[in-house]
Amino acid sequence: MTDQQMILSRRPEGRLRPDIFTVHPQPPTEQPLAPGEVEVALRLFLCAPTMRNWMDPPGNSLYPSVGLGEAMLAPAGGRIMASADSDRPVGADVTCFGRWQNRLRLPGNETVLVPPTLSLVDAMGRFGINPLTAWFGIRRVGLLQPGETLLVSGAAGSVGGIAVQLGRLLGARVVGIAGGPEKCRWLTEVAGADAAIDYRSESLPEAIARTCPNGVDVFFDNVGGDTLDAAVNAMNRLGRIVLCGQIAGYDGAGMRGPANMMRLIYGGITMRGFLVGDFAAEWETARAELKTLYDSGALIYRDDLREGFEQLPQHFCDLFEGRNNGTLLVMTDAAAREPRA
Repeated sequence: MTDQQMILSRRPEGRLRPDIFTVHPQPPTEQPLAPGEVEVALRLFLCAPTMRNWMDPPGNSLYPSVGLGEAMLAPAGGRIMASADSDRPVGADVTCFGRWQNRLRLPGNETVLVPPTLSLVDAMGRFGINPLTAWFGIRRVGLLQPGETLLVSGAAGSVGGIAVQLGRLLGARVVGIAGGPEKCRWLTEVAGADAAIDYRSESLPEAIARTCPNGVDVFFDNVGGDTLDAAVNAMNRLGRIVLCGQIAGYDGAGMRGPANMMRLIYGGITMRGFLVGDFAAEWETARAELKTLYDSGALIYRDDLREGFEQLPQHFCDLFEGRNNGTLLVMTDAAAREPRA
C-alpha cells in the first residue's frame, strides 16, 4: 500500500473541524539514510489538546507551528525499519515527536527506545507523557503536601485523572472539576476524589467554596479561563497554581490570564507553567513509582484506544467535545498492542 500523510489544509477558525485536514500520498524518499538517522514505521499516535496550538500561524517561539500543506505534528511511536544508528537497531520500537504519516526519517537521538518487554501502547499510555505530566505537576511543581487541599480542573481527563489520584495517595483533600454527572461520578467513586464539581450545572465560585471550605493550596489547571479565575479567588496564602493546559482557550476562544492579579500578589501565590520534558532526567524515577502504583492497584489508568489513520482528525476533534475517556491513542497497526519480547 502507498504510504500516506494527513496534512493541514487550512488553519482552524473557531470550533475545530476534521475537514481542515486531507489525506495525501506520502512522497517516497530515495536518498539513503544519513549517518545517525533512522526510518520509523509509525503505528501509534497520541492526541493531546496542546496540539491545537501547533495549528496556529508562527508567532510563539516556544512551541512549533505546522505549515499549511505539512503533515500534522504529533507524539508518535513505531518500529525502526532502517537504521544508520548503531544504538537503534532495525526492529526496535521507539517513541518520538512525529507527524501524522506512515513513515518518518529523523536522527536516532531524537527517538526514545521502548524496552522490548513494553508495548507501544503502554509506552505512550500508562508510562507516557500524560501520566508523567501529572506526576511532575503534583510532585515537583505543585509541591503538594499531606493535609493540603488540591483542586484539579479537567479532572476526568488523561492528565487530570492521574493528578487526582496522586493527590489522594499523598494524603491531600482532593476536589475535581469535570463536565457532566458521569465524569463526576467516576471522580468520586473510582478515582477517589473527596468531591467533584460539575462545571456544566454548578456555579464554579459557589461550588469551590462549598467543596474547599478551607481554601485551595494547590490548583492543577488544565482549563484556564473562567475556571482559573474562580480558583484564584479561592487560593490560600502561599498557594501554588500548576499551569498544565488551557483547553478553554485552545479552540478559538482565546487565552487570558487571571482577572484578580492582586490576590496573587498579596497572597504570595505562585503560578508556574511546565512541560514534561523539563524533567526528563527524572522520567525513569517517575515511571518506576507509577509502575509500583499500577501493580498494587493503588492507581487506575484509562486509555481510549482507537483505530484508523484516516480517522485521526475526527478522533482528535473528539478531545474538544469531551468524547474521550482517558489518554486518546490512535493505532494504525494492531502490533502496537504487543511488546516485542
